[in-house]
Amino acid sequence: MNKVIISKRRHFFKAITWNLLAMTTTFFILSSLPPYFGFEPIDKSSVGWLVVLDRVAKLIFYYFHERTWFASSWGVIKPKV
Repeated sequence: MNKVIISKRRHFFKAITWNLLAMTTTFFILSSLPPYFGFEPIDKSSVGWLVVLDRVAKLIFYYFHERTWFASSWGVIKPKV
């Protein structure tokens, strides 16, 4: 049975795209809320909801990120038969 080989370049770009997507998600979640992070004290219950919202959003985005990469054949080296 021949194994499919995944190039290191694919793994690298996949990690980069996930990092950019996760960073962008956090930025938009934090910037779309009222100015909790200005000079006002941070309410601990608000921080908890920010973490929950961030984690749920990233879980959804991660699923679609993985499905997109799974559908892509870029960087996949198929064995010769």
